[in-house]
Amino acid sequence: MSLRVFEQRYYELAKSCVANGEGFGIVTLNARNEVGGNQAFARVGTAVAIHSFDAPEPNIFVLDVVGEQRFEIVESRVRSNGLHLARVRWLPPEAKVAVRAEHAPLVALLRPVVEALGESRFAEPYDLDDATWVGSRLTEILQMPRAIKQSLLEINDAELRLKTLAQLVARGSAAAA
Repeated sequence: MSLRVFEQRYYELAKSCVANGEGFGIVTLNARNEVGGNQAFARVGTAVAIHSFDAPEPNIFVLDVVGEQRFEIVESRVRSNGLHLARVRWLPPEAKVAVRAEHAPLVALLRPVVEALGESRFAEPYDLDDATWVGSRLTEILQMPRAIKQSLLEINDAELRLKTLAQLVARGSAAAA
């Protein structure tokens, strides 16, 4: 994903991460808490590595990041500048699981998007035979409420994620981004 970083606390974080070759965590901000001290975050997020960066203007970074590993927030605190820091528990990667024949329509939905957008949207390797990869990429690109998207990404069962996505697509609750 591409991030345009301009808010001072995040700019300083990005600058430090770029300088030290480090990544950071991304966590969904719960609805209606986007401003102020009462921000509430989802309990599961993703650690990302900075794939590339640019500084097109002073105090602005454009980062291309790639998700590496999911984590669960154990404890968090807020710095005086408003930056949230957390102690996390790393979640094990999901096992590779073959896509069942019943979910072939989901692969058919994703395939042209992957072919059209390729590296500009998805990190290689592409694995349209892996239920975890397919479910995660569909969750990323389909338009749906933030809470549903977060719930799908928290599921530790690739088959259940695909079943849920199939139901959402069948109901028309999600449309390609």
